[in-house]
Amino acid sequence: MKRLSLFIALCLLGLHMEAAQVGKIRFFSGDVQYRTNQNQAYKPASINLPISEDGCLKTGPDSYVEIIWESGITSTVNASSQVGIRKLMEDASSKQNWMNKLETKVGNLKLQNKRRASGTAGIRRDEAEVTTDSLLFWVLDPQQDINEAIDLYEMKQYTKATPLFEKVVIQAPLKRDAELAHAYLILIYNAAGDKANMQKHINALMQDFPNSATLDCLPTD
Repeated sequence: MKRLSLFIALCLLGLHMEAAQVGKIRFFSGDVQYRTNQNQAYKPASINLPISEDGCLKTGPDSYVEIIWESGITSTVNASSQVGIRKLMEDASSKQNWMNKLETKVGNLKLQNKRRASGTAGIRRDEAEVTTDSLLFWVLDPQQDINEAIDLYEMKQYTKATPLFEKVVIQAPLKRDAELAHAYLILIYNAAGDKANMQKHINALMQDFPNSATLDCLPTD
């Protein structure tokens, strides 16, 4: 009886000491291997393979792996890399922090825009008097209503919201609505993994709106 109790206790201790799942492999391509801790050997990865905080991933040439965390955000390990899951989690947490801060600032800007008419906020381009037949004339009324794009974003219909935000920027690139549209597009393109378009809007926001309240929320890398 004592032996049975000791065996059960040891089993429960082993379960308790086993690292909890923090995410899983969402997708991979090529040679990707995973080990649960430093004392274990690497084994080939598989889709939906649970990963733990003490684990480690290794990728070969022309290979990569995408991790989805319990929070729902994702991380990618590129070719010829070896990285610990704990480090990936820290990087993902940092990424989530700037996104949360930017979403908060965007919410504040949205409220401010509702309380006042959309005025000029940018400073990069030279001011010029233009008429409807001028090459400098941006757009004919009716203009794209940014609130329509925001409503789609809040319903998570990002594919439909994206071209509307882009149109807001094109039709009046120095207006306050464009500042807000840039911020939304940064969030959308980041979530889609489109780093090129995300960086394009980061650069435009920094250049056209150097006094924007959103700048201290942008990613630094």
